Amino acid sequence: MKKILKESLVSAVLFFSVLFLTFQVDWMKLLNLTPTIVGDKLSEWVWNLTYTGLHEVKSDNVRLPVDTLVNEMCKTNGIDTASISVVVSRNDEVNAYATVGRHIIINTGLIERMDNEAQLCAVIGHEVAHLELGHIQSGIRQQAIFQVMLILLTGNGSADGLISITSDMISNSITRAKEDQADEQGARYLYAMHLDPMEMANTLESFESYGILSYLTDHSDSKERAEHIRKMHFKKTTYRPILSPETWKALKEG
Repeated sequence: MKKILKESLVSAVLFFSVLFLTFQVDWMKLLNLTPTIVGDKLSEWVWNLTYTGLHEVKSDNVRLPVDTLVNEMCKTNGIDTASISVVVSRNDEVNAYATVGRHIIINTGLIERMDNEAQLCAVIGHEVAHLELGHIQSGIRQQAIFQVMLILLTGNGSADGLISITSDMISNSITRAKEDQADEQGARYLYAMHLDPMEMANTLESFESYGILSYLTDHSDSKERAEHIRKMHFKKTTYRPILSPETWKALKEG
């Protein structure tokens, strides 16, 4: 019995040692692989599995207002609308996140908590900023080979397992500096849309009590980040609604 336990322990140590050493090697450079090819293939694979696990909301009361907000954000900020895909998932968790392949997932639980369209746009803008600033793809690129090898070695190729691994991989690549950049850029997106950029700060403060919005609260203190946004200077302008009160209400209830 002791011999079996000893052999198992040695095997486990060797296995994790190999994994650790594998992680230290720049496989992209060693194998002369281009980041784009690896990143695109992994992104396509992960997204296909991710999407099958979502409960996408397709009703017009939800899809049309969200599409309107995203299209307005992209148009006023010079972003290619067609390059970004936003999916609304029927999920009570107060969450939204950007993931591989320039996809953004917004839970209905998040929409229900928003006080106004500007706050929803603040969340969307934060995630769009992560995509536009290359934060998501760089995180995938840095660890893509390691994660693929880990999946192959452990046999953890299920949708839930792969999504979890990828989510951790992206989350771990988002530093405080990147969070601040996304906050600032998201506030600028709001201002360009003629929405109050200080709603970014209001949103950060409101989620202090939830503590669960993936990229808005996981990595640093929300209050500090809100104060940072409030120190930004924007010229006075007239703010205007994008959605009608009736449309916003229908979206919240959708």
